[in-house]
Amino acid sequence: MTTSARNGDHPYPIRPVRPEEFDTFHTVDMHAFHGSPLSQDDRQVVTSRLEFDRSLAAFDGATPVGTAAAYTFQLTVPGFQSLPAAGVTWVSVLPSHRRRGVLSSLMRRQLADVRDRAEPLAVLWASESVIYSRFGYGRAMWHADFTLYRGEAALAKTAPADGGLRLRIASPAAALPELAKVYDAVLPSRPGFIARNEAWWQGVVYDPPDRWHGTSPLHCVLAEDDGGPRGYALYSAANRWDSDTSLPDSALTVREMVGADAAASAARWRPTCSAGT
Repeated sequence: MTTSARNGDHPYPIRPVRPEEFDTFHTVDMHAFHGSPLSQDDRQVVTSRLEFDRSLAAFDGATPVGTAAAYTFQLTVPGFQSLPAAGVTWVSVLPSHRRRGVLSSLMRRQLADVRDRAEPLAVLWASESVIYSRFGYGRAMWHADFTLYRGEAALAKTAPADGGLRLRIASPAAALPELAKVYDAVLPSRPGFIARNEAWWQGVVYDPPDRWHGTSPLHCVLAEDDGGPRGYALYSAANRWDSDTSLPDSALTVREMVGADAAASAARWRPTCSAGT
């Protein structure tokens, strides 16, 4: 719907984009976030998840100048329940069209659509948190990164152990059924987790070489017993050596770590804590 009543007589009419308009839609985001054109593989991954009926653009003539999209999620919330949620994304305005009300118009239209879909929540990872408070958003969580150097970390002596658990290195793509089984087992008890479909899982393990930037390909380790998988970790590593000491100075980056129980979680940490980086 692009009527002036819905847009508040705004000079930049808003409507969902069509699949054949994706490249111009992405161009707005690319300019706003200083990105680069997508490879064909990247484009396929992105468009496989994009919901075009929820992907809005504000137009100046035939050219998109602002964007705002949403994914349809089921989000786990406290109390062991899930609720429909709009996963807000692709919010951007061309630098040439800032301070013209484009973003405000898009946000109002998007929130009206969220209301019409009876979704009680709209959520996002905000690149600039100060933007969103004026549209009714509030902080739900903090983001934290942890860096642990060799010798600085050890498992607690009370960490549980299960003699039936074993670790197995697997190809992330080949292990998708096992990853999904663990994830779905913990999903109801982890506030902030979203239910993943096949397209989202393919994005989790998507790992083209141009994203390695000097690190290894994505690795996967499974913690499992005779009943099946109980935990997994997805990680990459950078093979480095200290030129002064001629000793290894490698780094391991954990992309995702999920355990269905405490013993499975501890089992995945033990090799890292004993080997160090």
